Amino acid sequence: MARLRLIVRTVYGARNAYAPLLGSLESEGLLDGRVEVSFVDGDPSGEALRAEREGEIPVVLYGLSTLSYLELRGEIGRVASRFHVVAGGPHVEGAYWQVLRDGVEYAVVGDGEAALPWIVKYYLGEADSSDIPNVATFDGSRFKVSRIVHVDLDEYPAYTRRYPLYPPIEIMRGCHYTCKFCQVPWLFKRRVRYRSVERVLEAVEHYVKAGGKRRIRFTAPIGFAYMSWEPGRINYEAIEELLKGVRRLRATPFLGSFPSETRPEYVDDKVLGIVKRYAGNRRISLGLQTGSERLLEATRRGHTVEDALEAVRTVLRAGLLPVVDIIFGLPGETVEDVEETVRVMRTLSAWRARMRLHTFMPLPGTPMALERPVGIHPLYREVARRLAGMGLVEGYWEDQEDYAWRIYCLMASDPKPTREPQPLSEAVELCRERGYWKAGAWRA
Repeated sequence: MARLRLIVRTVYGARNAYAPLLGSLESEGLLDGRVEVSFVDGDPSGEALRAEREGEIPVVLYGLSTLSYLELRGEIGRVASRFHVVAGGPHVEGAYWQVLRDGVEYAVVGDGEAALPWIVKYYLGEADSSDIPNVATFDGSRFKVSRIVHVDLDEYPAYTRRYPLYPPIEIMRGCHYTCKFCQVPWLFKRRVRYRSVERVLEAVEHYVKAGGKRRIRFTAPIGFAYMSWEPGRINYEAIEELLKGVRRLRATPFLGSFPSETRPEYVDDKVLGIVKRYAGNRRISLGLQTGSERLLEATRRGHTVEDALEAVRTVLRAGLLPVVDIIFGLPGETVEDVEETVRVMRTLSAWRARMRLHTFMPLPGTPMALERPVGIHPLYREVARRLAGMGLVEGYWEDQEDYAWRIYCLMASDPKPTREPQPLSEAVELCRERGYWKAGAWRA
């Protein structure tokens, strides 16, 4: 009987993304002794060699954001030259051809709950490679994407009983909106799905009883859009049922703050009243992104500056702390756009609202994936540092300026799934000057 060793390469200790994936294997009866799982925080080659010595088939799993791919690209190539490697995550979904060129055997480009059980069955010799859904492969000359299967979230648990992983519970996948800088709507093709209250509470009960976890967080691109089937319409009953249910299990829910932020359209007195009654968070995170009406329209945000300011005022009236997301350096930003955003930042600071600052990064899979960074305007730096001294801003906006260029040069070096990489000619000199390309090739 074949035995398989799944080796999870964790990044920054982040094992939690694998909880629902391992839950899918449990639900398929695959964690029955034939398949074991190891978690490693560094190079997985040693664990893979040990598995081979013990007669197991090692398969290394990578879950990759674009930033972790930038860090681990060299390692991935080395490991893939010797062992089976499967990769998933937002970078893989947005630029699967890049990891396949590194030697990755299967790039997961859809719901992992559908793909991973079939991948495991394939390595166990119980399925053909053509059976595997939601993956991309490369034979050296042609990229191929298999059939795409969209799962019903209620058919798979949000947790694993076998391993002590207790991540924020995913209650919503996909987004109704089409912001051009955000990966969520483009990777999920605006297909919005929810996990029912019953199934979420099943996970919460496991967290409380098995893990002793009583602070329950959720993941959702728009926390207050839970169980909403029409953009902008709040399902108050579902939100209250969810939060009350968590309380009945003697746990404290958090909704509307990271990682289940919201949008201005979903903020009103009624939903905030529910949150104040049942949730543990007193921060409400919402996206403005820019104080420029022109840029809001150009990026398809779908709301106005005044919509966001009214949402902030509503949060403040409720006695809660608004945390407003703002992005510096959106493509096409002019001095006038900067000045308009700074005016809004000053208004927010006068209200003692908090701001979470970001710098635009061209994320793969989005309409802005190949947009050249414009950098952080000096006026932003001046205002942000002064507000930081007042304790009103947070975020990694300065680090993200460098990341933006690294991501741009990565994407420009290999922008689409052609047989050989076809770098963007307009990026050559820029990326060479910044040290990311050498002799025409991107350098890790």
